[in-house]
Amino acid sequence: MHRIRLELPFAPPLEPSNLYGHLAATAVPGVEEWREGAYRAAVRLAGGPAIVAVRLPVGAAVPVDLLLADEADLPDAVARVRRLLDLDLDPSAVGAVLGTDPVLAPLVAAVPGRRVPGTLDPAAMTLRAVLGQQIATAAARTITGRLVGALGEPIEDPDGGLTALFPPPAALLADAGAAGEALRMPESRRRTVLTVAAAVADGGVDLAADPLVVRAALLALPGVGPWTADTVRMRALGDPDAFLAGDLGVVLAARRLGLPDRPGPLERRSRAWSPFRAHAVQYLWATGAHAVNSLPA
Repeated sequence: MHRIRLELPFAPPLEPSNLYGHLAATAVPGVEEWREGAYRAAVRLAGGPAIVAVRLPVGAAVPVDLLLADEADLPDAVARVRRLLDLDLDPSAVGAVLGTDPVLAPLVAAVPGRRVPGTLDPAAMTLRAVLGQQIATAAARTITGRLVGALGEPIEDPDGGLTALFPPPAALLADAGAAGEALRMPESRRRTVLTVAAAVADGGVDLAADPLVVRAALLALPGVGPWTADTVRMRALGDPDAFLAGDLGVVLAARRLGLPDRPGPLERRSRAWSPFRAHAVQYLWATGAHAVNSLPA
């Protein structure tokens, strides 16, 4: 393995609480962890398995440690980390939009620089979004951890507790029996997971396509609803204009702030926050008490 240390620059400010808090609170056991002040994750790259560790920002850069099977994977690894942490964001552009809204302006002024947590593995995040439909964060971690234990590719982690790579969609299709045994969910939901896995594997859902095209392709699949499709837009694809109008945390925040709390009216109200509606979601979520909003102890 090749060990590489970097400092990835960004335009300040960067508020780490919801960003690192979300990554830590939703970490898939075996694939991701929070260890000694760093978010660590295993990811499959072209040259083989890699381990990524990102620490809290220092000044205007994020310290990153990479363990790569192939040094040629460095540009891809860097690009993935930048998407993971939303490092290419221009916070002043977000402030110019959200900071002029009468409801969001005080939240943005109080805590500028919130970023949208992304992913190192868009295909894995797509499956995780489906697995997380209508269940709590802790339950989603349990289910995904079982799936990784059953079908994940084992790896060695010299610096921590990572044990496996998240199984690609094709792995679920190749052993649907093991996948179903690990998921332990109603048959209709298992079918949805395998349907989405097949669509990603065969290109019916092309994660390299325009996010709105991906959203439409996902919604055309049985069992996939707007929350899942928009979560994929936000976290797997990095679409800054994705909005989760039906998300419970968003709805509760809207109610607290005097915004419409039904998905249709709230979605229409959110159009004033375009093209940074995904960042508005971070501000709405942050009004509630949840582990995703806070840095781990």
